[in-house]
Amino acid sequence: MEVILAALSKTDKVGVLDSLYIALIGIAIVFVVLAFLMGILYLVGLLMTKTQGFAEKHPKYAAFVQKVKDAFKPKKKKAATTATETTENTEELAKGSCGDLVLVNTSDRDAAMIMAIVADTLETPLNQLHFKSIKLVEEEKK
Repeated sequence: MEVILAALSKTDKVGVLDSLYIALIGIAIVFVVLAFLMGILYLVGLLMTKTQGFAEKHPKYAAFVQKVKDAFKPKKKKAATTATETTENTEELAKGSCGDLVLVNTSDRDAAMIMAIVADTLETPLNQLHFKSIKLVEEEKK
């Protein structure tokens, strides 16, 4: 501790060996904190695996256990859809398809052109790209 206090005072000069001590103390603190965080993550994982058995043994607590599990799951954002964005196509998707493409104020022809330009610019085959939505952006008139 004296080394750190000496390093902080303006009157004493800090040598190379003192600097190494301070650096080693800083590195040790970082590793201790990382080990602590790793321990917390390990305990949370252990909690998640053990709660399944607890819920099976005590059915009246199953709803509480499910709430706890849901609290630790990452939440997905739901996109707001308008009437123009929704499609009424309920057919089964083709094999290898990534889902629906939402077109907002864009014609099919323009969307196909945009997808072709993006694929050509990226030099990537079109079947390796995934488009979620294409939206027409109006320019402001001056």
